[in-house]
This record gives sequence, structure tokens and C-alpha cells, in this order.
Amino acid sequence: MLSQKTRYAIRAMQHLADHYGQGPIQLAQIAEAQNIPAKFLTTILSELTRFGIVDSQRGKDGGYWLAVAPVDITYGDLIRIMRGSLALVPCASRFAHEKCKNCLEEGDCRTRALMLEVRDRTADLLDGIRLSDRIDPVPAQEEDEAA
Repeated sequence: MLSQKTRYAIRAMQHLADHYGQGPIQLAQIAEAQNIPAKFLTTILSELTRFGIVDSQRGKDGGYWLAVAPVDITYGDLIRIMRGSLALVPCASRFAHEKCKNCLEEGDCRTRALMLEVRDRTADLLDGIRLSDRIDPVPAQEEDEAA
């Protein structure tokens, strides 16, 4: 599962993409609109600023904005920045590879082979969707009335 930090980062970046080219967006506006605790959002936006995809300005008229056009940011990029990897297990990570503890040799492990396939398909999907792409919300599912 994605961490809460990664989910908040995605929502904040979507908000900034929706307001791309409109100047600085105040932290409080992002926090309220996206239901993200302001203190946590400050940390997330600072991290994204260090990676160069968000920029900021202090002061009364300050705020945050995308430093890179939304068309140039994929969801795969964003998740890698926040998580470090798309892989579900360390032995399937491309950039943060580690042998799993208490496992088979990598060449004999079918679970690793499966997770490599999952990683590659996930990367293909997430690297093909850009922050500029329209994503419509899906209506919430009704609770099963038969229960």
C-alpha cells in the first residue's frame, strides 16, 4: 500500500497541477482543499522542493507552485520520489535492491520473479499517466445490502 505521506503528496501535486500557471498557492489553501494536515504538508512540499518539482516563495504573497509542467511529471516519478521504489519487495527494486532476509536464492525464487513482473507492469502504467492527464473520481461503492 502507498504510505499516507505518498497519498498526501499525490493529492498536493494534483492540486498544484490544477492551478498550474496561476502563481503561488498558499499552503493553507492546499491543506484545506485536500484535507492534509498543514504541518505534514509543509514537510512533504519541502521534500518535493528539494527534488526540484515544486518551487516556493515565502511571505504574504508566497506559496507553492509546480516548478515543472504537469505534462512532464508522471505518477511513477512522484511515487518513486516519495517511496524510493515501485517494487513491493526489496529484491525486486531496480534502484534500492536488497536481498530479502530468510528467502531462497534470488535465482530460485518464484516470488521474486512474480514481483519483478508486478513492478514492471506497475511502472508501465504509472509512467504512462501524467499529472496533466484528467483523472475523474470514481463514485464510492455502496455497502452490500445483503449483509
